[in-house]
Amino acid sequence: MEEGLPLLGSPLPSPVFWKAEVELVTHPSPRQPSERASPRPVFLMELVHPRDREHTLAVLREVAADGRARRCLHRSAATNGGSRWCLTSIRAIRDESGRIQELAGVTQPMRGPLFAGEEFQQHESGLRQLLAQVPAFLYLTDRELRFIATAGSELAGPGLELEGRPLLDVLGAGEEPSSMLAAHRHALGGEPARYDTEWSHRTFEVRVEPAFDEEGTCTGTLGIAIDVTEQRREEEELRTSAERLRTLLETTSDSIYLKDGEGRWLEANDTGLQLFQLSRAGYQGLTDLELARRNDFFREALIACYASDQRTWDAGKPTRMEEIISQPGESPRVIDVTKVPLFHPNGERKGLVVLGRDITRRRMAEQERDRLLHQEKEARAAAEEARRRSEFLSSASRVLADSLDYDATLATVARLGLPVLGEWCAVDLVGEDLHVARVATAHAESSKEPSARPLEECVPDLEKPGGIAEVIRNRRPFVLSVQPGEEGMLALCDHERSHLETVRELGLRSWLSVPLVARGRTMGALTFASVRPDRYRSEDVMLTGDLAWRAALALDNARLYRESQQAIQARDEFLSIASHELRTPITALRLGIQRLFRIARGGAEPPWKTVAASLDGVERQGKRLTLLIDSLLDVSRLQSHHIQLDLEEVDLSGVVRDVVAQLGSVLARTHTPLSLRADTPVVGQWDRVRLEQIVTNLLDNAIKYGAQAPIEVTVALENGAAVLTLRDRGIGISPERMPFIFGRFERAVSSRHYGGLGLGLYIVRQIVELHGGTIQVESSPGKGSTFTVRLPRG
Repeated sequence: MEEGLPLLGSPLPSPVFWKAEVELVTHPSPRQPSERASPRPVFLMELVHPRDREHTLAVLREVAADGRARRCLHRSAATNGGSRWCLTSIRAIRDESGRIQELAGVTQPMRGPLFAGEEFQQHESGLRQLLAQVPAFLYLTDRELRFIATAGSELAGPGLELEGRPLLDVLGAGEEPSSMLAAHRHALGGEPARYDTEWSHRTFEVRVEPAFDEEGTCTGTLGIAIDVTEQRREEEELRTSAERLRTLLETTSDSIYLKDGEGRWLEANDTGLQLFQLSRAGYQGLTDLELARRNDFFREALIACYASDQRTWDAGKPTRMEEIISQPGESPRVIDVTKVPLFHPNGERKGLVVLGRDITRRRMAEQERDRLLHQEKEARAAAEEARRRSEFLSSASRVLADSLDYDATLATVARLGLPVLGEWCAVDLVGEDLHVARVATAHAESSKEPSARPLEECVPDLEKPGGIAEVIRNRRPFVLSVQPGEEGMLALCDHERSHLETVRELGLRSWLSVPLVARGRTMGALTFASVRPDRYRSEDVMLTGDLAWRAALALDNARLYRESQQAIQARDEFLSIASHELRTPITALRLGIQRLFRIARGGAEPPWKTVAASLDGVERQGKRLTLLIDSLLDVSRLQSHHIQLDLEEVDLSGVVRDVVAQLGSVLARTHTPLSLRADTPVVGQWDRVRLEQIVTNLLDNAIKYGAQAPIEVTVALENGAAVLTLRDRGIGISPERMPFIFGRFERAVSSRHYGGLGLGLYIVRQIVELHGGTIQVESSPGKGSTFTVRLPRG
């Protein structure tokens, strides 16, 4: 070993960068210790094993002579006797005039087994020749991103040596340095990266991977730059061609679709996408059925497109058809569609070309022509139908006007529209209790009347939805048609389906129900049924509505006539009763007055007793007469809403006690016992005179119908309300008369057996309701009656 060239303590552990002057390389000599202590860079010969120095020095001299970069394989120098094979890359550094001033390089340890020198040189030469033929550049950098080793650098130009040079000076020349640095920093962080760069007028795709040592530490980056110049040029040509094709597709007004052999959408122009309201993104790779699941509006149209595609595939040749595509917010479009199937040589499906031309305007013109012709025919048919309809309604009006008998009118209405409007008809009317009653039914064939009779009990319920009840509530016609095997029509009548067998037996398939409205009041509904499905059209609904209006007027006129007759009868009966009731006290008054005249003329009886008895009778009959007249006046005031309450603080218990005391003589004369429980004051804001009238009428009613049985009167306070209960054990009230006892001039029994005008309970209910209260009655024939009055205290 030469003096002044100390060995390293251990084999070279990592790459070393060095520089050397050309003069030092061409004239090597031992140096003084002071030279070794100077801050100059490390010289290569200090790193080389003594056995390999001559070979290495020879390579250095060749580089200093011609300036071409070279590589040299040698062992490292170490004092501990160990050594390691190293690869040194050497390049020349020139000054501004081009003269070689220095040599620089990098020495890095080799890993793994090595070939012998000559064999290694042969392998290296062969490998470099191989890499020179591959359009790729491989490189290895340290963590400072300086080249350690390269291969295939001839792509950048002959004679270019890169070892030791910064990566940014080479690969970053044609690209934003930030992109290149970002990719290599990702690699230093352990993540692969890629970017494109321009190098020596060519395009390279650079892929960077992290480089690890034997211990798994990232020591730098490993990159490969692939020449993609031709590939990018071809891609650009393809893009240009695609843009031309796209321009061609978009400039046409026809819809164009390209599909693969499985029916998946590959491409479509804007006109085709707008037809189905599709965006440019998201449709490719999907079939018609998959698009149908994403778009409810065009679901049926896309499914139809799929079906026609299959027919085209099956036909194996171009097909042509017309398809109607609905559009949101506008009229549907008519598309003339041509589909061309494409096949592989082996017969497998390759693709499908779909061309669609919008012929909506042409079809609209043709349809307008056909519409005008059809409109002319319809006008003639409508005129004929109007004539028949007018004749039918005129005939119906004459028939309805023939009679004012209510029951006869009902039967007439039920049969009037048969068989013109159906085979079966029903008339349903709403009563005063808001319940519907089926008052008339009819069938066009008299032989089927017994079979249709169960439908008389099929009464609609106003509290349930649908059917005739809905027609009555909403005053709107209802049309229902049911195909064989369906039961949707059943809800028209009732909800228990009890009439199912009858409907099936009669074969009724269509229903039409219209409201009966007269003078703004809904009277009920008129319903027709037919054995023909889809029997009723809009003109049938209009005709039935006109018939129902005339029938409702006829029924209302018959009802008003019947009520007027009943009112006249009630008036005559009332006048008869009133005459009898008024004649009785007047007769008694006349007898009392005549008796007083006889006494005044000198009768034999003691004058003072006779006069007192006569005057008592006169006063009693006068009060009775006044009560009858006041009752008639109260009825008049109640009807005209002229009664006003004079509210004050009143004790109901005291009022009841006073009235009982006033009627004491009546109770005694009729031998009627009475028990009273009104000891606790029950005070409220009421009209005292009207309260006395309530108690008086109820007691008078109990005495009249009590059959001298005991009467119980109770006054109590329940839940903040005043409660007056009056119970008798008299003749009671029959159930059929219970709903009418609070009506005007209504009586529980015949006036021939019990007197009165039939106004007492009517006045009681009106006064109670004016106070915001209620009155209820419980009664059984032969067991008496219990009247309960509840009055709010406020």
